[in-house]
Amino acid sequence: MIITETRKFVLGVESLDTVLGKILDSGALVLIAGNPGSGKTLLASTICYANASRGIPCLYVSLQETKEVFFKHMKDFNMDFGELESKDLFKYYRVPIIIDPELINTLVNELSTYSSKYKVLVIDSFTPLSTLIERDSEVRAVLQNFFYNLAKLEKSLVVLVAEIPIGKETLDLGSVEFVSDVVLLLKQSLKRGLVTRFIELRKAREAPISIGEIAFKIVDGVGIRSFIPPQLDELPKAIHGISYEYPCRELNEILGPVNAGSVIYVSIPADARLTETYAPGLISLSLALKHKLKTLIIGYVRPIHTSTDLLLERAVKKFPRSYEVIKKLINELVSVEYVNPATMSLEELYTHEIDLVKSYQPKLLIFDRVDIPSHIHGTEDLESYFTYMWNEILWLKKHGVTTIKTSAYVNKETYLRNASVSDTVVRIFKSRKEPTMKIYLWSSKKNPRIIDLPALDRCIDEFIYSLCTNQQPK
Repeated sequence: MIITETRKFVLGVESLDTVLGKILDSGALVLIAGNPGSGKTLLASTICYANASRGIPCLYVSLQETKEVFFKHMKDFNMDFGELESKDLFKYYRVPIIIDPELINTLVNELSTYSSKYKVLVIDSFTPLSTLIERDSEVRAVLQNFFYNLAKLEKSLVVLVAEIPIGKETLDLGSVEFVSDVVLLLKQSLKRGLVTRFIELRKAREAPISIGEIAFKIVDGVGIRSFIPPQLDELPKAIHGISYEYPCRELNEILGPVNAGSVIYVSIPADARLTETYAPGLISLSLALKHKLKTLIIGYVRPIHTSTDLLLERAVKKFPRSYEVIKKLINELVSVEYVNPATMSLEELYTHEIDLVKSYQPKLLIFDRVDIPSHIHGTEDLESYFTYMWNEILWLKKHGVTTIKTSAYVNKETYLRNASVSDTVVRIFKSRKEPTMKIYLWSSKKNPRIIDLPALDRCIDEFIYSLCTNQQPK
């Protein structure tokens, strides 16, 4: 369906639409610039596809690749322009590189014939035309007036793609940059041999933006994915009225119920690999099953024994009748994703994790072994790592996701940093006076307590027993 009233253009990337959406309401001139391979064509195509998919026809003018190559390449990113073309919502118009200034008027006249139908116009690439602009003031006036008037008088969305030579970050596009409503500079750099990508918001006319850069990544089969951390004025409010009891009486008395959106930090000795040290993971899983919470586990290592395996094994040994009940609940509620943080930049890891949460929409999120990404990304740039970690916590709180972070104990500084942003802290430690391990428990609602490790075993057994008897064990 063609949108004719209260038309609102989009950029097709959630974070950009959040920040720049209002600028596009009545038409705008958007300039996308960057080095070769930075994602300019993909972003321009995303804008075109997003609007055409909403019923706003798009004309894509290319001075580079053929239609067949373009269609094939964009289909790799889940954009089927052939389907839009069949619906008369998209047209691919290829023109040769223009070196003769006299041909500019011909191009402008040709594009003008399409202006009444195609309310989104993409020029890829504008760089050859900018070369003519530099040499001829008359050409500059014709092009500048055409694109500006098309955006403002015809209330269209005009997107110009410009190439910046490798090694440069300046646009040098003069008047075109000046008359543009939005200027997006796509940048990329190498960190630990991995590509990190940013969209710099170089200009946004009449938009009170406070974000200078937006991290993004290019995903095969998906396209551009980016994420804006919550701003200070978006600090989430505490969620009242939704809380979860622990799976046993003892922990409830010591810690109190878990509020939705809160953060629990679990620290385990790095040199202790005994089965007993998995108890906090079993408690976390039992909490999810007790309240039938949709749960996502993001693991940074693949343990020999997972929490789900250990809980089922314990059920078979202790209370066999509960096995099928627990297995059914795990299959219905629990999803596991393993992520190797060494293969991603910090920005990509951050975005990937948020995408996983958006996809699974869990009520409980368990990060297993957060010491791994902390080692990889936090050692090099601690400030950036903490910033992203804090923004991730805020985002999860805002969406009511209760978060449990398990970590091997690295050092006191790392422990305190994680504890400082958590609502509950569980730390298993070795006692100097006794050979047995102890557990330090603290929550924002209660005074801290130290208990014996077997208390967690009793808690797990109490939960398992209750599933098959609906009563508490003696």
